[in-house]
Amino acid sequence: MSDNTQTVAEQLKAFEGQLLGLIPVDRIRAVNFPRPAPDIIERYKRLPDLTSSIADILDQFGVDSAIPTTLLAPLAPGQRMVGPAVTVKHGPARFNAGYNVANKTSPQLGAVDEVTLSRAGDVMVIDGSAVPTASNIGGIMATAVAAKGFAGVVVDGCVRDVENMKRMGLPVWARGATPRTGKHRMELVEFNGKVDVAGVQVLPGDLVLGDSDGVIIVPYDLCEEVLLRAEQVAEKEKVLLGAIESGASAKESASIISPDKW
Repeated sequence: MSDNTQTVAEQLKAFEGQLLGLIPVDRIRAVNFPRPAPDIIERYKRLPDLTSSIADILDQFGVDSAIPTTLLAPLAPGQRMVGPAVTVKHGPARFNAGYNVANKTSPQLGAVDEVTLSRAGDVMVIDGSAVPTASNIGGIMATAVAAKGFAGVVVDGCVRDVENMKRMGLPVWARGATPRTGKHRMELVEFNGKVDVAGVQVLPGDLVLGDSDGVIIVPYDLCEEVLLRAEQVAEKEKVLLGAIESGASAKESASIISPDKW
C-alpha cells in the first residue's frame, strides 16, 4: 500500500515535531501511498456528468462502487467532490460513555494528527458504521479539515454541527446528523487501512467522487483508463444532446449513440 519500502515508523519521521501523538503507530497502516496525478484529478473535475457517467463505465470493469444518496446523502445541494481517499475506521470505545466522562478518559480518535498526515485535496473517508448514532466528525474537526484544503468528507455514520459545515462550504456526505458526540463513545481503530463504506471497499489513494447523485469510488489502478473512457463518452453525449435539442430525428440521434446506451 505504501509507495516505497519504508516502514510506517520511518515515514513518520518526516512529521517529527508536527504530531501530537494522538494515533498509536500500530494503528497507522500507511503514510505515503500512491495518489492519482493532479492533472488526472483536474480532468475528472471537468467532466460535465460526474458520478453517473463513471458508474456506467465502472460497470464495464466489474466494479460496482456507486453509493446512492439514500445511503449517504450530501449535506448541501450542489456539492461536488473529486479527490484521493485517506481512510479512517472507528469502533466502539472499550468502556461506555458514562464511565469515560466520569473518569475523564478520552478514547483516542486521531483528530488533528489525521489531518497532519494527509494532504490538501484529499477526501477523508470514515467508516463509523459500528457506532451508528454518534458523531464521527464535528465542527472543530471539520474546520481543521477545511483549513487543510480537503476536497471533502464521506462518512458511513453520523456527523454533527451540520450548519457550520455548510457555512464553511465543506462538501460532506453522511448517513445522517446527530447531536450525540462520538468522543466518549468511539475510538480510532485504524488509519489508512482498508475500509468498507456503505458496502463499498475503499483503499487509501482510491479516487472518491461525489455529487448530487451520490458517491462513487474509482480504484486507483483504474483511474486513468476510466477517465479516458469518460471523456470520450462526454464528447459523444455533448453531440447527442445538441442534436436532440436541434430537433434531430430518432434515427439521427440513434446514429450518434445507440439508444440502448441511454
